[in-house]
Amino acid sequence: MNLANMFVVVFLTYYTFYFIKLFSKRNRQAIKTGNKILDNLRDIPVKTIQQQKEFLDLRYPKRGKFRWTWKIIPNFLWGLIKFVIIIRLYMFLFDWIHIEMRLWMAIATIMIAPILINVCLEKFGLQKSADMRVFWR
Repeated sequence: MNLANMFVVVFLTYYTFYFIKLFSKRNRQAIKTGNKILDNLRDIPVKTIQQQKEFLDLRYPKRGKFRWTWKIIPNFLWGLIKFVIIIRLYMFLFDWIHIEMRLWMAIATIMIAPILINVCLEKFGLQKSADMRVFWR
């Protein structure tokens, strides 16, 4: 397996986890409501300080203070195992189908695929907060 295939496999693994997260109705609803509130706040031309703080809190949610627990180790190992299993499945699939990408094809795939995925998710209000289209506006 070459380096370009590995880039695409890691990219596919990331989006696999993202789509699995979207299967949960609670996660979908949270993303939809957050995107609606952000769109409403973006429409306001001059925002108050409170509205600016609300926008930043929605756009970049704050995490709680880090607290060490022993539960972190098994959670990390379980996440690592899932990541490795999905990467190995994609690598097996690429070898089985005989996909050998070149580096320029991998870079193009990694740049264009998220834009297309985000456009599709926009139809359902589940788009990610930013993609590369902002650079081309």
